[in-house]
Amino acid sequence: MKITNESEYEKASERADELFDAKKGTPEEKELQELLKAIKDYEDDFVRMLRENN
Repeated sequence: MKITNESEYEKASERADELFDAKKGTPEEKELQELLKAIKDYEDDFVRMLRENN
C-alpha cells in the first residue's frame, strides 16, 4: 500500500483510527499495520521533501 497524496493520507488516517483497537491476529489488525506503515512512509517522504526545499 502506498499513499500518494493528502486525500489518501487523510482517508488512511481515518481508517487507522477506526481500526485502532483491532485484536491481534485478525484481518483488521493486518490492515491497521499496513495502514500505519503507509502513513509513516508518506510522512517520512513529506518531511524529506520539506528538508530538501529549505
